[in-house]
Amino acid sequence: MDAGFTAFVFVVAILIAVGVSLLLVGYVGTLPASFTFGWKNWVPTLLVPIVGPIWFAWRHWSDFSRPGKQLLAGVVLILVAVLILYKGGPYIVDRMGPSIR
Repeated sequence: MDAGFTAFVFVVAILIAVGVSLLLVGYVGTLPASFTFGWKNWVPTLLVPIVGPIWFAWRHWSDFSRPGKQLLAGVVLILVAVLILYKGGPYIVDRMGPSIR
């Protein structure tokens, strides 16, 4: 069961690491650009961390589709990691319970 637990932790950690990296890259790609479009664009992008940059990329999709896709992919990967963690975590613990005794 140690290999299953190790694989579980590895998958969750990699999903979160890649998801956060994509969010950071997408955020860095949209935040400086939002300043050139006026305060009505940079204030939400700066103050609302995940939704603001996605909103900005959506409004200017022709120019910022790549950062928008990075932001969306990052959110999806983090949601998948959280889903695996909350659905698979109790299963892994239940499977490890008998082997601990």
